[in-house]
Amino acid sequence: MESRAYLQSIWQARYFWLHLAFSDIRIKYRRSMLGLSWAVIHPFALTCLFSFVMGNFFKVPMHSYAPFIYSGLIFWEFFIASIQNSCVSFVTAEGYIKQFTHPLAIYTLRTIIPCYINLLCAFTGLVIWVLSWKFSNLNASWLTLILAFPLLFIFIWPLATICAFIGAKFRDFTQLILIVLQALYYVSPILFLPDMFIKAHMGFLLNLNPIYHMLDIFRKPLLEGQLPPMVDFAFMLGTCAVLWLTAWYLIKRHQKTIIFYL
Repeated sequence: MESRAYLQSIWQARYFWLHLAFSDIRIKYRRSMLGLSWAVIHPFALTCLFSFVMGNFFKVPMHSYAPFIYSGLIFWEFFIASIQNSCVSFVTAEGYIKQFTHPLAIYTLRTIIPCYINLLCAFTGLVIWVLSWKFSNLNASWLTLILAFPLLFIFIWPLATICAFIGAKFRDFTQLILIVLQALYYVSPILFLPDMFIKAHMGFLLNLNPIYHMLDIFRKPLLEGQLPPMVDFAFMLGTCAVLWLTAWYLIKRHQKTIIFYL
């Protein structure tokens, strides 16, 4: 019942954190001629570069390698922006936290919503690309995307909340997490095909990597027209359960004392 009451208090404050989230988007793209189009342009430009260089280096056909890279980049940009911004979400909301008794989780929710909107814009570009590249991939497997997006949300929100608590208490965590994310980038199938990890006898880096399983849930229907393996959903659900339990423990323990670290 206590957790339900907490979620209800988040819902009751929805006009507050939605206003903050959309205000962040307006500030980010203020006086920008292209606005949210940059969510598509930026990863697409990088895709053109990486697919040309890496495609020739690894002798991979660019017509299939480019969508793979683009799909990896848009989700990676969402992931890294959500984590980096969440590390300081309590710090930047210091004034609100000290004046109001809103649930702390709304401030990480405020942080990830703009990132989520950018992802949806970039994902629209991916869908158009796939339909024009291989229309035959459009089949019933795409229905799993209805589950994939909520799963991504319930994965990133508790993770962002955990990072916010750590970032508020240990200010060096923001710099430390950059090193961790950089390492995670190279052990995830963002630019490198999963087969490359397997051939190098490093398949365990995929099996234990939530980024791989999350990407696989999106890539299988879009790029291959196949249903994602159930192991991907099972792994992500288990990861989400651990993250939510950890986030809830931090909320319960530090909800009233976090102001002393701001």
